[in-house]
This record gives sequence, C-alpha cells and structure tokens, in this order.
Amino acid sequence: MSYRWMFASLFALFALIAAPLTPVRGEASTRMQSGIETIKVGIYLIRAGSLDITTGAIDVDFYIEFTCPTACGDKTDFEIINGTTKSKPVLLADEDAEKNPSYRVAATVFQRVDLRKYPFDEHPVEIIIESSNYDSSQVVYERNVEKTAIDPNVFILGWELDPAPTSEIVVKYYDAWDLFYTRYVFTANLTKPPLAGWLKGLLPAIIIVLGSLFALFITSKNVGNRVAIITSALVASVLYHMNFTSRVPPIGYLTYGDYFMIINYVVLLVSLSMTIWIIRSDTPDQQALIMRVNKIELIVVPALWLALHILNAALILY
Repeated sequence: MSYRWMFASLFALFALIAAPLTPVRGEASTRMQSGIETIKVGIYLIRAGSLDITTGAIDVDFYIEFTCPTACGDKTDFEIINGTTKSKPVLLADEDAEKNPSYRVAATVFQRVDLRKYPFDEHPVEIIIESSNYDSSQVVYERNVEKTAIDPNVFILGWELDPAPTSEIVVKYYDAWDLFYTRYVFTANLTKPPLAGWLKGLLPAIIIVLGSLFALFITSKNVGNRVAIITSALVASVLYHMNFTSRVPPIGYLTYGDYFMIINYVVLLVSLSMTIWIIRSDTPDQQALIMRVNKIELIVVPALWLALHILNAALILY
C-alpha cells in the first residue's frame, strides 16, 4: 500500500507542475492581456477668468500631466471636449518626459449654467479631457489624485472658489462609430458670495417693499396718500426687476430672484386692492368695517410677505 500511495502522490505532483498556470483575475490583468494601456491624468489649475453666465464661458490656464507605464508616444494627444484651446499645448521639458509628459494649456471651456438660485447661484467649472487617437480598447484614463489641484493664488473676481477640486473618470459611447472613450473630468466649484447676493441683488427690492408696508400705518382719513406710495413702489419694483434680470440670459425657468420679485408684486397688489376698497367704501355707515379692515391689512400684508419669502427660500435655496 505504501508504494501505491507514494506513486499516486508523485503522479499528482507531476500533474500539478505540468498544468498551465491560471491567469490572475482582475481589471489590471485583463487590461494587460487585452493590450489596454492605463494612463494617469492630473490637472493643476493656475489661472481662471471670470465666468460669463450668459454664455457659460470661462478662460482657464492649467498644467496637465500624464503618467504612462511605458513610453507614452502619441497616446497623450488629447482634446478638450467642452472647450477650445487658445494656444497649442506646450510640452514642458522634463528628464522623464517619455513616461511623464506635462503640458501647459490655455483654453476657453464652456459650462452648463443653472441659474435657478440666482443671485445665490453656484456652478461647477469642468475641464473634460479625452484621447484624440485611441478609444478605450487601447487607452484608459485613470485619476492622478496627487496631481489634481488648484493653485492657492487662483481667484475669480465676484465668486468664491472651492480650493479642493474633484476629478472622475467617465465613459463616453459614440453610437455612430460604436466606440467607447474614457474621459477625465476636472471640476472646480464656484459659489456666489451670499453678502453680494443680498446687497447687490435683493436689498433694493426689500427697501422698496418696506417703504410701501410703512404706508399701511397711514390712517384711513389720509388713505389717498397710501395709494400714491403703494403705486410708486409697484412701478419701482417693475423697473428694478427689469434691471435685475438684464444680466441673466433668456432661460425657460424662473430664478429665485424672479420668484422674489413676483412675491413683492403679489403683496403690493393685495395691499393696493385693499386700500382701494377702503376708499370706495368710505361712507358713514361703513366706518367700523373700514377700521377693522385697516387693522387686518396692517397685520396680514406684512405677515403674508414674510411667509411667502420664507417658503420661497426653503423650496429653492435649501
């Protein structure tokens, strides 16, 4: 029995050694076997112009670095999908430029601006990079987190720039050619300073309405002066609204600022209609009712104005 057991053990060991090795499973090994080359990409933003919300255009200046496992060759040729380069990318001199080429790029990129929160809007500024020559069956991008950053001296006048950018890899399918391409997306977030939104956006409109609300303290005996004040506030609100929205492009939805002004219109019209009713009902037998309506107007109109604005902010801004 011992000879049989020894013979069986030697035969099993020989079969194990002679058998071909099973390939290691995983994304990296699959790419190596299929000839896909993984290239790391990182963008370092060094300058940015002002964001034009009417066109979504913004000028950017950045360094882009590629890291290849072997010599890169023309595999680092890239396109800016959401913009155009203002000058030809300049290859920076480096001792290891074959594997880690770096370029200096000046470009204009275009964004999809969402103005629903205007004048407290916030926008992601994206730089989308895609390979010029190779689809995802040959070249796949990978994020280089260490090389993705924003220079501390970068500023955009009128905006607050988040110093910590984000990056991601997305896959784009071109149905016309039945091809997949990977894209590197660099994102920097811009927000409007709240103080600027209030002081240069909504404060004048608030003062106009508050002036008309103070007119409610005028007694019913001088109610004619109240009508003049409210109608003046209504006209001033319309004119200010036209100037306020002149910086916004033609869009198919209302912004927070539009709703803010519409609430002001509603409150002013309600106050004006109640004041006109008081004038038309000014007869000796209606004095008690007029006094009661006047007191109700003094409480209900400011409360309605405040409640509608709180609801507007809660639904759109938060």
